[in-house]
Amino acid sequence: MSDLLSDAMGAAVFLQIEMLKERGGPTDEDMKKAQETSDMLGERGDILLCGGGKKGERAELFNRTAHSIACLAFVPGGVTIFGATFEAKRNGGTDAEDKRKS
Repeated sequence: MSDLLSDAMGAAVFLQIEMLKERGGPTDEDMKKAQETSDMLGERGDILLCGGGKKGERAELFNRTAHSIACLAFVPGGVTIFGATFEAKRNGGTDAEDKRKS
């Protein structure tokens, strides 16, 4: 993933984590949406990485991906993706570690 896209995704994930925290963490519906997003990325992930597709499709994939990563951040141990680790706690802070090589 390009550095620009990776950096933007990291920022979007943090915002999504904060929104989920305000609601008490991800719901079953959020987790279902994350699973659907996984399927979407399998089918159309190239649009997220390279562009193309219908108008607004890349933005939708980007936002859904950020939301899905944020949901996974609440799983114990968090999630490592695109070289960064995200871990959120329902009643606490957000930890992130960037493991990408500079």
